[in-house]
Amino acid sequence: MTTVEVAWRGLDDEARLDVASVEFDADGGFVATGRQSTECYRAQWDLVVDSAWRTRLFTVDVEGYEPSSAAEELDDPNESGGSLEPVWQRHLNLWRRDEGSRSVWRCESGESGDVPGDFGPIGIADDALELFVEALDVDLAGCPLTNTMPIRRLGVDAAGVGERPITTAWVSLPDLAVIPSAQVYSSGPEGLSDIASALDDRVVSVVHYRSATREVSVDLAVDAHGLVVTYPELAARIDVD
Repeated sequence: MTTVEVAWRGLDDEARLDVASVEFDADGGFVATGRQSTECYRAQWDLVVDSAWRTRLFTVDVEGYEPSSAAEELDDPNESGGSLEPVWQRHLNLWRRDEGSRSVWRCESGESGDVPGDFGPIGIADDALELFVEALDVDLAGCPLTNTMPIRRLGVDAAGVGERPITTAWVSLPDLAVIPSAQVYSSGPEGLSDIASALDDRVVSVVHYRSATREVSVDLAVDAHGLVVTYPELAARIDVD
């Protein structure tokens, strides 16, 4: 096991902080726990990824607060917080298993408190499960950690790998709705890895990522573990003492 502690500061929202502790298995896969905090909510999550870099279990709890209070308490990536009183809470468990070449997803959810009126249902509706039969990954909104699974599974952190289309189970925050997200990964442009490495010695490769669902197309700088160092216009790694 190799344990890596990482944190990202939002580039689109400086109040957003993502922190994760990742235990990589020598045979592939990892177990991770983390949190995301903003001015309005705090999400605490756990993720289990198998040796083939496929999601097996994802659980997330979200607590909503009055604006600014959560971000002020959790501005330090080394602090877990916990003294704030939430206005509302939501919870989601997602499990994925293989059935032949298909993914079968199952979810459980719950909520309490004064949930915002514009929130929709939590998780995956029963009549939408067929839309996720090709999805192998959870993709948590705003959290660069969940790019690691497809990067490692598809091998796009090596040079010369062409476009690899996938579907993910994209988890929206803070409402915890889950939608199918069509995405494409490939190796980054030739020569860009050398430039990125010269600017930041943590970077060993660049991966191109495109999301048709959210109209995103970016080059991700990644480290030797396949963890994102820089996600343009979304997040950048910061130091964890």
